[in-house]
Amino acid sequence: MLTLHTAPRRADATGLFTDDEYARRRAFFTTRVTPTPLVRLPALGTRLGLGSVWVKDETARFGLPAFKSLGVEFAVDGLRTRGELDGVTTLVCASAGNHGRAVARAARIAGLSARIFLDADVAPSRVAAIAGEGAEIVRVAGTYDEAVRLATDDAAATGSLVVSDTSWDGYEQVPRDIMLGYTHLMDEAATAWGTDGPPEALLVQAGVGGLLAAVASWSAWRFGNQRPQLIAVEPARAACVLASARAGTPTAVVGPLSTIMAGLRCGEVSPLAFSALDGLVDAYVAVDDTWCRAAMTQLARPEGTDPAMAVGTSGAAGIAALLALAASPDVTLRDRLGLVASSRVMAIATEGVTEPELWREVVGEA
Repeated sequence: MLTLHTAPRRADATGLFTDDEYARRRAFFTTRVTPTPLVRLPALGTRLGLGSVWVKDETARFGLPAFKSLGVEFAVDGLRTRGELDGVTTLVCASAGNHGRAVARAARIAGLSARIFLDADVAPSRVAAIAGEGAEIVRVAGTYDEAVRLATDDAAATGSLVVSDTSWDGYEQVPRDIMLGYTHLMDEAATAWGTDGPPEALLVQAGVGGLLAAVASWSAWRFGNQRPQLIAVEPARAACVLASARAGTPTAVVGPLSTIMAGLRCGEVSPLAFSALDGLVDAYVAVDDTWCRAAMTQLARPEGTDPAMAVGTSGAAGIAALLALAASPDVTLRDRLGLVASSRVMAIATEGVTEPELWREVVGEA
């Protein structure tokens, strides 16, 4: 299954952040981060009829198997600088796994406790990883979006501090800083592009929209209307950003959000993130789990001399979209996205193996 929605590009769209904010983010990460690799997969590019396929490998950022700490560490530093951690003993958030572990790690480093609300579908391995950071776990019978509301209520009742990557009325600074922190991975990617220059297309996971809004904003800031095509990727059964783009307003997806792409199992887009997408995202693609499994296997068992990559379900979403587009009987889809034989494309492997049993089930003992 493949669903595609295209959107008109706006030359005047600028994204969320100012020059001063980008400078603040650069200053923060100057001595705190080792760049993650940009992996080139020439054999996959040839197979898909593309010029190049690059993957920004975020499977081991800061010793954690996901990119989320880029945003969380930057946002927590902002809270500290503004004095908002004074008197706080506990950080609270909802999570599908990776964000919660990043918050738990940041809390432990800061000498604080953490309480992480996890929806009913979060896998035991993700729960154990968060608990291993010393966090208190609260299981929620409902969805991730219900966990967000319960975490917010809990923080208000206990005097704890919410560190959320999604926004709501009156709560924007922390998710804004988290998204600004995410833009650092694009600075790293641009350095790795070198004289090749930027790709013609970027495939980015949507989720609640945070990473997508970060990449969209950075691309507009860096390249203006000459920016790469930006393609948002979601699971077919949890495509809240695609639904919102079609409606022109934040629109919730109801019903069972059944997908193995756990980090993208979201029914509601972040309003702040969504405000940055209009005119900056060129296309929204939703794929089913079959393509996710195919992408995980392709990355783990590559062709030719391509390096093997151990990438988790959500992390493989961008490659899943490329595989689905290449296999589509509708040959106009790639044309509509400007994907031609000379195109260079970049996906982001946003997580590594966060669910080992599922990964082995999909790819075997690769």
